Amino acid sequence: MHLISLFWIFHVFGVLSTYTLQEFDTTPSNSEVDPGTTATLKCKVRNRQGECVWLKDGKVVGKIRNKYNYEKEPPDGDCSIEITDTELQLDDGYWQCQVTQASLEDPTLKSEMIKLSVRVTPSLPQIVNTTTHIKLGNTLISEAKQPMKLACVSRKGNPPPELKWFIEDDSITDMANQTNSPDTERPKTWQAISILHYSFLKVHKGQRLRCVAFHKSYDTGLQETYTYLDVMYIPEIKLEGKPNEDIEEGKSLTLRCVADANPKASIVWKKSGYAGIYSTNEEITYIPITRSDSGVYSCSARNDIGESKELEISVDVKYKPEIKKVTPNGNVLAELYSSQELICQAEGNPTPEYSWLQKKPGEMSVWREQVKDATLNIENVTYDFEGRYTCEAKNYLNGKEYKVQSEEVMLDVTGSPQIIMDMTTTRNEVVVKKHEDATISAVFCADPKPRQVFWEWDNLKLETGSKLARYVARELVPLRQWDDCYEAKLLVENVEKSDSRKYVLHIENVKGQEMYAITLSVKEPVALSMVIGVAVGCAAFLVVLIIIAIYIIIRKKKYLFKGKLGLNQNFEGQRSDELTGNGQAGNTPTAIPPDALYSAPEKQLDQGEVKKDGSKQYENMNMDKNKNGSKDHVVYADLDFVIPAEKNGYTGNKITRAPVDKTEYAEIQFPPKAGD
Repeated sequence: MHLISLFWIFHVFGVLSTYTLQEFDTTPSNSEVDPGTTATLKCKVRNRQGECVWLKDGKVVGKIRNKYNYEKEPPDGDCSIEITDTELQLDDGYWQCQVTQASLEDPTLKSEMIKLSVRVTPSLPQIVNTTTHIKLGNTLISEAKQPMKLACVSRKGNPPPELKWFIEDDSITDMANQTNSPDTERPKTWQAISILHYSFLKVHKGQRLRCVAFHKSYDTGLQETYTYLDVMYIPEIKLEGKPNEDIEEGKSLTLRCVADANPKASIVWKKSGYAGIYSTNEEITYIPITRSDSGVYSCSARNDIGESKELEISVDVKYKPEIKKVTPNGNVLAELYSSQELICQAEGNPTPEYSWLQKKPGEMSVWREQVKDATLNIENVTYDFEGRYTCEAKNYLNGKEYKVQSEEVMLDVTGSPQIIMDMTTTRNEVVVKKHEDATISAVFCADPKPRQVFWEWDNLKLETGSKLARYVARELVPLRQWDDCYEAKLLVENVEKSDSRKYVLHIENVKGQEMYAITLSVKEPVALSMVIGVAVGCAAFLVVLIIIAIYIIIRKKKYLFKGKLGLNQNFEGQRSDELTGNGQAGNTPTAIPPDALYSAPEKQLDQGEVKKDGSKQYENMNMDKNKNGSKDHVVYADLDFVIPAEKNGYTGNKITRAPVDKTEYAEIQFPPKAGD
C-alpha cells in the first residue's frame, strides 16, 4: 500500500517537473495600412500548448481564405495573422491575440488590444473664425493685443491628422489645443479640431498665419492652409523736422507728424495760444518763418481703434537784435554835477546784451564803453561825460555775433569851468632844459563860454592873448567837435633856472570859476665830458671794491691757517704752561669769530661793562687809529680755552677741557703798508 502511494507521488512530481507554462514572446502593436494592402499583426508564443485565437472589436475572427490567415496550432508558436485586401469598414478596428488553455492550471493568454488603422486621407485643413471659414490666402482682420480664438479643422481622415500653427515659420502650437472625434458624415473616420487662443501684435501685420496638417496619406506628408494677418492698432506718432541748430527768422522750416497706424489715422496739430485745431495736415511748412511762429506745437493722431498720445515740439525762432527805443533821445542838456540816466530798449532772441558807448568831442573814431547794461546812470555829471552816446545791442545766432546800434544821443553839459584831466595835453608838471622854450597847457570845458582866462605866478597876471617879456599867453583854442572845451597855453621862451615855479590857470564864467596849477621844472644841461667822467669814476670805484674784497678774503684765509698751525700744533704743552695760579686761562687766541671781524659795535662800553640784555659788549670794537694813523687791524675772538685742572681733572700730561662762560678777545695789529 505504501509502495503504491510512493509510486503516484513520484509520478506526479515527474509530470510537474516536465510541464512549462506558455507565454508571449511577441505581441501585436498599433499599425497603419493603406486600403487594399496586406496587414500583418505579429503574435508569438513560447511553450504554446493551447490554440491561437484572434479577436476584432471583441469578436472572434475565424480563418477565412484569402482574407484572414493564421495558424491555430503552430508548432513554432507563431500565431501572427495576415489580413489581405484591407478595407476600412471590415478591418479597421481594435485587434487582440489570444491563446486558449491547455489545461485547467494553464491561464488564457491575452495580448493588449491594438489599433489597426486603414488609412483614409483627411480633407485639407481649414481656418475658421468663429463660424466663418477663411479661404486660402484671404485676409484675417484682428486688433492688436486683443485675445482672438481661431480653429483649424480637418475631417474624414483615418487616423486623425496632427494639426500645428505657425506665424510664417515661427511655431505657436503651444497656444493651441487639438481634439479628435468621430466624423459623423463618414463612419470609421475622424474630425480633428485645433483651437488657437492668441493675441496678435502690430509686428504681425501682413504676415501669414498657417495651419499645417500632418498625415501619412498625404503625398508630401503634410497639407496646409494660411491667411494673411491684417492687424489693426492705434496710431503711434513721431515728430520730425526740428533742426539741430537755432531756427533763424527768414529761413524755412517744415514740421512733420508721422503716424504709424492701421487703419490710417487723421492728424491733428495744435499750437499754444491758438484756439482750436491749428492744422490737420501731416506737414506744417513755413517759408519763411517769422518770430510770430514761435510757440509750442502738439501733434496727435486718431483712427477707428483709438487715439495716440500727444507729442510736443517747441519752436523758438531766433532773430537779430533791434533797438526799439532810447530815452531821452536827441540832444540832452545836463547841469554840471547833476545826475543823468540814459535808457535803452531792444528786442531780440536770444535776449540782447547791452552796452552804452561814448565818443568824446575831438575823438574821431574812438567809442569808449561806459557800461554793459541797458541803463547808463551818471550820478555826477562832469564835462568828461559830454559827447555823443549810442546804445549797442548784440546777440548770437548759431555762433555768429550780430550787433546793432541806436541813433546817437548828444549829451551837452552846462556849468562852471572844469579842467579835463584825461586829455594828453593836460599835465601837472612840465620839465624842460635850460634855454629851451617851455609850453604849459591845459584843457578845460565851460558852458557858457568863459568870460575871463588868465595865467598867474609870483603876483604877475597875464590874460590870454597877451604877452609879457618872455611869457606869451596864447589865445584859447576851441577843441574840434567839442564846442564847450578849450585849450589854454602859456609859452615861456628861453627858460632860466629862475622860471621853475607853479603857474596857475584861472578860468571864470557866469556859473563859477576854476583854478589849475602846473609846475615848470628847469634842468641844467649836462655836459658830455661830465658824463664820461662819471662813467670812468664809477668803473674805477668798482675795480677798487673788487681788489679790496680779494685782499680781505686772502688775509682771512692766511690768519686762519696760521692759527691752526702756530697755536694748535703745540696746544697741550703750551696750554699747560699758560695755566695761572688762580685757574684762569691765558689770552692765547685760537679763532676769530665772524661777528668780531666784520660787525660794527653797537655802543662803546667800558671794559667789562655788561649791556642791559646781559651780554657783554665786545672789548675790541674801538676803531681808534693805531700809532701809524691807519686802521689796519684784525679783531679775533677765542671761544675755546683751558679751564683749571681741578675743575676738569688732570691725569698725567692730559688736560680735559670744557666750555666756560667767559670769552676772550684780542686785537692783531698789521704793520703799516709801504708808503703810508
